This record gives sequence, structure tokens and C-alpha cells, in this order.
Amino acid sequence: MQDDVAIAITLWILCSWVHEVAVHSPLLIATSAEPDSGKSTLLGVLGFLVPRPYSVVELTGANIYHIVDLKNPTLLIDEADQLFRRKPALAEVVNVGWTRGSARIPRMMHGVMHEFDVFCPKVIGMLGLNLPGTTASRAIVCRLWPKLPSEQVADFRHVDDDNFTALRRKALRWAADSAAALRDAEPVMPSGFSNRVVANYRLLLAIADLAGGVWPKRARAAAVTLSHKPHQPSERLRLLAALRPLLATREQITSAELVELLIADPDGEWAEFRGRGPITQRQAAALLAGFEIFPVVLHPTKQASLSRRGYRRSQFGDLFARFLPNDPNIRTLKPERGKT
Repeated sequence: MQDDVAIAITLWILCSWVHEVAVHSPLLIATSAEPDSGKSTLLGVLGFLVPRPYSVVELTGANIYHIVDLKNPTLLIDEADQLFRRKPALAEVVNVGWTRGSARIPRMMHGVMHEFDVFCPKVIGMLGLNLPGTTASRAIVCRLWPKLPSEQVADFRHVDDDNFTALRRKALRWAADSAAALRDAEPVMPSGFSNRVVANYRLLLAIADLAGGVWPKRARAAAVTLSHKPHQPSERLRLLAALRPLLATREQITSAELVELLIADPDGEWAEFRGRGPITQRQAAALLAGFEIFPVVLHPTKQASLSRRGYRRSQFGDLFARFLPNDPNIRTLKPERGKT
């Protein structure tokens, strides 16, 4: 793993030991592009370093809240490559468990209403990053790579030993001494951090500040590197980004001209939209409707059917400011052809 990933994992481990003062609980995602990159090994190591570890596969939305209610664990979910796509209810439950005191899960048990809370530290190991965007935004994504033939490492036998025991004891003592100081900490965030990114890194950066030395600087550098969006912006957001330069020098644009300019680049997304040919005026309008932006009459005539319709720049000013800050993920990211 890269140094930034190792730093984030180290801070996340300590975060799990002071989880009682956390307001948000960032998911720790261990992922790789190909198998045999150390994901299960990492989860095995974490299982000996976090409090109350509970390792599972094939978790469901229905049993996660029973496990958390019964054991108050650090949950280690492995082999989750397609899990969240096959079981969308699981993603919903995990999302709720990101915030302390968020929505409860009500269930009737033996005629009595029981409200479940799923707030606990969670690690997820998966090949690729097949996660809903709402879940990925609640995560710190750690990419792992297969070792080079020249890199020699000892095999991990998945056995507890004196070293792990000593580290757990030190972490427990550190947590007892540090939890109070971390409860109300407001660490300085790197420039550009907002919303869920701030929530994901608040406690980790507070821990780094408490450690002192080189840790505050190293932790923030790692946070900046790892906070780049791990998921594709939506089609709607990509279209909005494409429209911004088109409207920069004109007050209005017809629907026909908009489509003509979008498909001018033969290698661009819009020239082969969803693998079915150039994007149409109707398809562009359908995407923009999600922002409550609709075509208006630009050049009225006595016959409505001959009136040219399109968009005015004034319709987009607030959207550009809110959805397209100076974010390189939006400006430069090109989607895979056919992906939404």
C-alpha cells in the first residue's frame, strides 16, 4: 500500500478505539483492481488491532442491526465485491449507520417494538468499487496493489500473538487518556474540504493533531490524496459541467445548437451517448430536468411549432456555483463509455 493509505489506516484504527466520541463513522474500504492484492490479509491484521472485531461475509441488511445491537463490534465485511448491488437494503442500513443518532431501524419482536442502532466502525473488503455513490461518499477508500516480485514480506498466519496483544493494550490505554480531548476537537481542514469529506476526516485529523510531530502534516496530505472522489460523477453532473464553457460566452443557446456543440467531439461521451449514438435534445432535456432546468422559448413565432426553444445562461448561474466548484474530479474526469 502507498504511504497515504497506511497513514489513513493507522489513524482509522485509533479512531475505532475512541468511537464513543465519534459523531460520524467513516467506512474503511479496502479495494484493489485485481485479486491477490492483500485485502483479506489487511482485514485479518485489522481483526487483531481493533476493539471487539467481528468478521463476516454475505451480510444482509436484516442481520447487520442484530449483530451491532448484540455485540457493539468493529465490523469487518470481506468478499463484498457485488454485495451492495445484490442487496441494496444493506447499503441503506450502512448509510444510516454513518451518523450517530441517525434514523433507527424499527422492528417488532415478540409483539414489542425494538429500535436498532447500527452505528459502529465498519471495514469493507472488495474487489473493485461496486458501491452506490451515497455509500462511497461516506468512506475512506484505500487501494491496495500486488507486491512486486522483488518485494519480500513474511506470510501472515492470521494468528494472534504478543505483538498484537501489546498494541491493543496500548491502544486501549491511549483511548482512555485521549477520548475526552478528542470529543469536541475541531481540527483545521485542508482547503476545499466540505460536507461528508469533513465528517469523514474530522476525528482522524484530530487524532493526528493530538499525536503532534509530523502527524498533522502527514495526515492532511494523506486526506487530500485519498479524498478525491472514488466514483464517477453522474451523467447529469457531467452534462452540467459540459454546458458551463458553452454558456460562458453566450447569453442563450438553442437546444439544437447545444446538442450540435456537445457531439462535435467524436471521441466525447455525448457523441456516443450510452452506446446508442449522439445525445438527442430530448435526452439532454431529461437530464437537465433533474436540476429543475427546462427549455424555454427563445425566439417566439406566431406558430408555436416553429418557435425555437433552448436555455438561457441565467438559468444555470446558481447551479454552476453549487454543483461545480473548482473540483478537478468534475472538470477532468472522463467517464467510461456507456457507464452512467
